[in-house]
Amino acid sequence: MHWFYDPAVTEESRNISTTELAHFKALRIRTGDQIVVTNGLGVSHLAEVVNAISGEIRSLEKDIEPIPLVSIHLVQALAKGGRDEAAVQTACELGVASITPFQAKRSIVEWGAKADRNRERWNQIAISAIKQSQQSYLPEVRSLATDKQLVGQGQNLVLDPRAETSLSELELQEVVTLVVGPEGGLDASELATLADSGFQSVKLGKSVLRTSSAGPAAIAAIQALSGSWNRS
Repeated sequence: MHWFYDPAVTEESRNISTTELAHFKALRIRTGDQIVVTNGLGVSHLAEVVNAISGEIRSLEKDIEPIPLVSIHLVQALAKGGRDEAAVQTACELGVASITPFQAKRSIVEWGAKADRNRERWNQIAISAIKQSQQSYLPEVRSLATDKQLVGQGQNLVLDPRAETSLSELELQEVVTLVVGPEGGLDASELATLADSGFQSVKLGKSVLRTSSAGPAAIAAIQALSGSWNRS
């Protein structure tokens, strides 16, 4: 069953948003099909398509998703070759609460004047990811930040393959902020700044992962260790 995102959807909604209607043809949605429309805030509606051409729908059932057991806030460094966007896509599929684009000193990519446009692109990636993974919560894509601007929430962690402590050794809290560096890693000054801001360096294991996979791997580990994936 296909999922769609409409922040204004309610039980009284009679039409899907114009933006989502544009996807009906590509997905071969037909009159009489059932779809799910979420508002991105934990509420989703099972609906019947009354008219696939006009986008008319009829709500059948409302579902409210419980608040996740652990709230993970990813700080993802900008990276070349679309590796940062790949990380964003997978992180959203895994269920993060927010994503902050991080302008690290070794990031080859720089957003500069295109920060707002690129942030919106990440937001569209997040929307696509929750529809694909059938989730009711849309992660917030926050403003671009540097190491000195980062403010963590809850348990503040930074991935560093040189760290002495492994992620699996930690007693995880309900709110976790996770910083992932660029392909060249974080430099010493950034690690020092983050440490001064209360971030603890941790490693995943012996492997040194690319920036596109390090964040998702850590997020998956946190979800598993916290018991989030045991919830039905």
